[in-house]
Amino acid sequence: MLHLGDVKVPVCSGVSRRSFMQLGAAGLGGLTLPHWLRLEEAGAADDGQAKIKNCITLFLVGSPGQHDTWDLKPEAPADIRGKFNPIATTVPGIDICEHFPRMARHADKYALIRSLFHTGAPTHEGGQYFMMTGHQFPGSDQQPWTGSIISQLTPAEQSLLPSVVLPVPIGNTGTSDSHGQTPAYLGSAHRPFFLNADPALADFKVANLGIPADQTEFRFESRRKLREQLDAVQRRVETPASAAHDNAFEKAFSLITSPEAKRAFDLGEETPAMRDRYGRNTLGQSCLLARRLIERGVRYVTINHFDTVFGVVCWDMHADGGNINITYDDFERHLCPQFDQAYSTLLEDLEERGLLSETVVATLSEMGRTPRLNPRGGRDHYPPVWTNFLAGGSIRGGQVIGASDRNGEQPFENPIHPSQVVASIYHAMGIDLDRVMMNGPGGRPIRLIEAEPIAALF
Repeated sequence: MLHLGDVKVPVCSGVSRRSFMQLGAAGLGGLTLPHWLRLEEAGAADDGQAKIKNCITLFLVGSPGQHDTWDLKPEAPADIRGKFNPIATTVPGIDICEHFPRMARHADKYALIRSLFHTGAPTHEGGQYFMMTGHQFPGSDQQPWTGSIISQLTPAEQSLLPSVVLPVPIGNTGTSDSHGQTPAYLGSAHRPFFLNADPALADFKVANLGIPADQTEFRFESRRKLREQLDAVQRRVETPASAAHDNAFEKAFSLITSPEAKRAFDLGEETPAMRDRYGRNTLGQSCLLARRLIERGVRYVTINHFDTVFGVVCWDMHADGGNINITYDDFERHLCPQFDQAYSTLLEDLEERGLLSETVVATLSEMGRTPRLNPRGGRDHYPPVWTNFLAGGSIRGGQVIGASDRNGEQPFENPIHPSQVVASIYHAMGIDLDRVMMNGPGGRPIRLIEAEPIAALF
């Protein structure tokens, strides 16, 4: 059970291309990430590359309409402009919805991208996959989630948990297609850690941490040592797949036995005032938990704001009178105020702790909403244009990039593809896309993404 204010919601450093070429073509077929990392340690790669920074992604499952949030059209006809009014922000010329007053005071920190678009099907899953991976769905091969790529680029000793998803995975949003939060060909070693618990609950406890109740710590350690002895034999003929499996096992064991990992998830260490500041709901407490994880070395945290669009109060504002009956009232009373509080507090808290310059905060969604209201007063799926925004890291805030046309129907200026947003996140995390490579299918070193960052962001 997730909590939306008073509403209970049922849960339905890297290798350069130049260094790669210097190694020569001979013998590269079996080159895997550990080999690359050892080469880097030996000086085969440029030591001057900056340390990979952090990222917190807030993914607004269901997708809020651009007209009702961050790209209002007050001069458009009534059946297009909707019910909400714009308010000025601290940056002259930038207006946002009246129900984000705290966000308006932090406009100097984030950059609005008002010309996002894609040409795929208007499904939740297609847009989610695009924004989670930077690749259009479906493709010839499943592509890894951005957090899994960061996991591969982050040596294990630098982060016990390179990537985490809060509070739960995305579930049913209409079809059985992938949502994009999997490691794909990178293997189970780079699977995200899913919290699978609601941090807003009074008895919140991480479901995946702790030694099983029927095992003593001595017995658990003994079983681990036995496994190590058996695996030592297998490693004589080790395959990349078995190595990845062992890596995943070691990470899981470390989590179960590490006091520091347990402390990272312990919201009881926060003051009641800080917990109140974020908001005593699933989104607010997830944002607070994300800050705690980043403080303790986790590189990539994604917060799924809702795991489904059916039978819950979420961003999918169809107003259909059935199981997707989200309306303007829901936006005004719950969704906008909750996001305004949690997001603004996250930016403030990160800045106060000196973490904002080291942490990209990306607010993403899978598509926009129809410019014209439907007969029930809602808006339906619409990928031709929408708004997302980035803050932190090396992002230059206090600006709007791109523009939609006068009725918010399509990009009018500087159309931006989802792949460019993902490329920008990597770039803002300090990753040089022309130098850093990753293991592709079959262990081939490939570019992280075939897109370029949005130049105006930096």
